[in-house]
Amino acid sequence: MFASGVGHVPLGGASITSLEWQTYILVIIGCLMSMGLYNPDYMFDMREAVTRLIVGFLIAFVVVSIFLGLVRTDPELRQALPPAMALSFAGLLVIRFAASHGFVSQFLKRRILVLGAGMRAQRIEAEVRKKRGHNGFIPIAYIPTTPDERGVSVVNMIDDPVDLNVFCAEAGIDEIVIAADERRGTMPIDMLFECRMSGRKITAVTDFIEREAGQVELEGLYPIWLVFSQGAARSNMDRFAKRTVDIMTSSILLLVTLPVMLLTALLIWFEDGHPVLYRQTRVGLNGRHFDVVKFRSMRVDAEKDGVAKWASKNDDRVTRVGRVIRNTRIDEIPQIYNVLRGDMSFVGPRPERPSIVEGLEDKIAFFKYRHVVKPGITGWAQVNYPYGASIEDARGKLKYDLYYVKNESIVLDFLILMETVRVIFWPDGAR
Repeated sequence: MFASGVGHVPLGGASITSLEWQTYILVIIGCLMSMGLYNPDYMFDMREAVTRLIVGFLIAFVVVSIFLGLVRTDPELRQALPPAMALSFAGLLVIRFAASHGFVSQFLKRRILVLGAGMRAQRIEAEVRKKRGHNGFIPIAYIPTTPDERGVSVVNMIDDPVDLNVFCAEAGIDEIVIAADERRGTMPIDMLFECRMSGRKITAVTDFIEREAGQVELEGLYPIWLVFSQGAARSNMDRFAKRTVDIMTSSILLLVTLPVMLLTALLIWFEDGHPVLYRQTRVGLNGRHFDVVKFRSMRVDAEKDGVAKWASKNDDRVTRVGRVIRNTRIDEIPQIYNVLRGDMSFVGPRPERPSIVEGLEDKIAFFKYRHVVKPGITGWAQVNYPYGASIEDARGKLKYDLYYVKNESIVLDFLILMETVRVIFWPDGAR
């Protein structure tokens, strides 16, 4: 891996090849991704960025040190590591500070014009409030298309301009979002065509929210959306590649986590006796039932009446050991067995119990579509939304699950795995 003669860069008296620098940079990027530092939520939040940078670089230092110990024992390379880490940390800190303050942050954000000021447009305003302004866009103005559209803040609304294209040019608009509650007979098609020909992007509000929030809007959604999705129509080669990755990753993790699993099993047995593991029927691909295997985190009599119950915050059925392994996701590790069997994938929607699925399909439209892909140990909903404890939570998670169904890819799976590491270090929402 560390080849000589590729080109050398001196640092602190050490001669380091280009390939070694590339490996170092890839490790840094991977660790920062695992800390969520490429997530738009933290792009403009300096306090979060500093905390995550520190943890990310500590992990990177350990990973690179171990790797150097296994591959190369050159003392010059070891001496170069601390100053390289310090310079990288300082440089990224300066860049993050510049990106989150003053004109630089404003320059990086897209300027959008929202055509509509009703309930649909209100969703964009809610997204801005939710992220406390740490978005990658700035809503310059909302233009109501009918007199009844009054869902957003009045201060952000403007009258319908005589020439939309001229207004966009003067205001520096990069993108127009169509968010009218009623489109028939209210859209200035000719003006929008001029704006499009001038190079401005025109986006429907559902696509805009999907892109910015990473979730599918259930309101106004039609089944035809799945026809145009990429993930649900993956080729046999894509499925083979994902299955190969699942088997290889599962085999490696099974060996790596064996000491953790043995210790967890002993702690569960000492606190609450046996069984240490429990099996539970879940719904998988295309609605097929299978038995999931997990570490038991609740008391043996947690469901003595046989009725499935939602896990709630501070659930008194959870044991002391159970609370720890839930927060750290250790209770999920035995599901590696399900991945090896092919019942699950590493990444996918969380598998639910048949009785819960049956009830949710009756109450939530499109819930059945989450079963067109294999369920996973981790998933887009798991890293973006707290553990579901109600029908409303299930609806919120479904928006993320459908986003995954629509956009499923190896790249997205990799990003989710990196985000899973972040959730383990910052277990927000775990129950």
